[in-house]
Amino acid sequence: MSEPHAKRSASPDADELTTKRARVEAATAAAAVSDGAVSAAASVTADDAKEGANVVEEATINVSTSTDANAAQTIASADEPAQAEAGPAGAERERKRKGVGRDARGTEWRQRTPTGDAGEKKERLPKRKVAVLLGFCGTGYSGMQIQTHGSRTIEGDFFDALVKAGAISADNAVDHRKNDLQRAARTDAGVHAAGNCISLKMIIAPPLPEPYTTLTDYVNTLLPAQIRMWGFVRVMRSFQARQSCDSRVYEYLLPTYCLLPPSSADPLAKRLDETSPGWRVPLGAAAEFADAEPAPLEDGDVADPRARREYERRRGWRVDQASVDRFRALVKEYLGTHNFHNYTVGRPYTDRSVKRHMIEITVREPQVYGEIEWLSVKIHGQSFMLHQIRKMMSMAMLATRTGTPPRVIRESYNKQPIHVPKAPPLGLLLEAPQFATYNRKTRQQPKADEREYVDLAKYQKEMDAFKVEWIYDRLKKDELETHVFHKWIRQMDCTTSNVLAFLNTAGTIPPEASMQPAQDGGAAKQAAESDDESDVGDAKAEELEG
Repeated sequence: MSEPHAKRSASPDADELTTKRARVEAATAAAAVSDGAVSAAASVTADDAKEGANVVEEATINVSTSTDANAAQTIASADEPAQAEAGPAGAERERKRKGVGRDARGTEWRQRTPTGDAGEKKERLPKRKVAVLLGFCGTGYSGMQIQTHGSRTIEGDFFDALVKAGAISADNAVDHRKNDLQRAARTDAGVHAAGNCISLKMIIAPPLPEPYTTLTDYVNTLLPAQIRMWGFVRVMRSFQARQSCDSRVYEYLLPTYCLLPPSSADPLAKRLDETSPGWRVPLGAAAEFADAEPAPLEDGDVADPRARREYERRRGWRVDQASVDRFRALVKEYLGTHNFHNYTVGRPYTDRSVKRHMIEITVREPQVYGEIEWLSVKIHGQSFMLHQIRKMMSMAMLATRTGTPPRVIRESYNKQPIHVPKAPPLGLLLEAPQFATYNRKTRQQPKADEREYVDLAKYQKEMDAFKVEWIYDRLKKDELETHVFHKWIRQMDCTTSNVLAFLNTAGTIPPEASMQPAQDGGAAKQAAESDDESDVGDAKAEELEG
């Protein structure tokens, strides 16, 4: 028999085989179920079964004389209907038949089959779009935004608590993106927040165990003490925490000894002596304190003499009014819309996104808290880029302590790139995101009286208590134990390269200041190089306030 003839004879036989065999199997299965099912199988006769067997025998004979592999595979498939198709395409069709598939990102999904213990359908609780208001102490966390590579984040712990509380269903627990989760401000590692906002879809009335009566109270029992959920409000479906946020208010706290000038023996002071003779004269009492001899150590004290004496001595400094006034004049230059390309990383002067608007900046009167005198700066801006606030505060502190005039900040908005070091994250705190435009739009909607505004002011009392216990107290303790600000100042004062050449009494930025940080050795090299280069990827991926 020729090969084409084998193909034509095999295919009809296989089709007929499939039909007849199916009828035989249906009859056999029906008869085995129960006596009452015999009548259902009566339509399948013994002749059918015999005819099916004959077809199988004939098809087998045809295949044995055929050289076509495809014809043989067709009959083999008829003999074994439960066998899965070969190849990737067949495997994928088999997975879909079982209710398993993959989305566009390659993530596996399974068909939802909500059933209870006895097989009955479980009631699906409805999800609603909400704005969740929360506060946190960022110590020990790798920032606000949830990460996929395992880093511990505020959102990660908070999302897990919502899952445990039943506010996120098990089907949506494996991927936060299914819940349309967004945050108003994506804070950096170690940055705190008295108030922040997360928008997402969640179950707002899950069953709660006794004795809890509100979801907020129950979620807080599942969270670490340094993360608190203040509450949540129903919002319009179009609400997105980041896009709906008009502006953000931050606070930066710094010890007033950060405004003390470098001592005359420090490399930074020696460079200033060359570029700006007489720079110490206007600094008055602050310069005298910086150069004063440390108090002698007590007998038997084995601590490092220089470090211990300086730490204790600087804690006793109480800032003079002239230094505070210089600092206020400097931060005033940030108000308005400017090109802040020198106050972030990875963004050139021509990038339109580097233009940011600062609404209000307030420097409060210094206050003694514990052993240290602190200065509080409130910064209200529309939005902030990666490390922007920390670099703004760094520039203002460095200029104050070196007698550099406010002109240097205006010069920093020009095209020339300079390296502005980051101030420590320890003192940075997100006070509250603002939603004035959304709240105004809410008032104009039908049934406006039934809608709630997104406003953290109603939780101000709880937020203030949280700030004292988890932020201010911790800030004071961390500085006393680890000397974060003091060490940062020492790094700046030990800089021997031209990376800080923009600090001078003329307020100009010389060409050498735009050079890449030189091989500066030790702490100074670390301060100049390591704080920005590793962050370029984060800056390109998404904005990171603070």
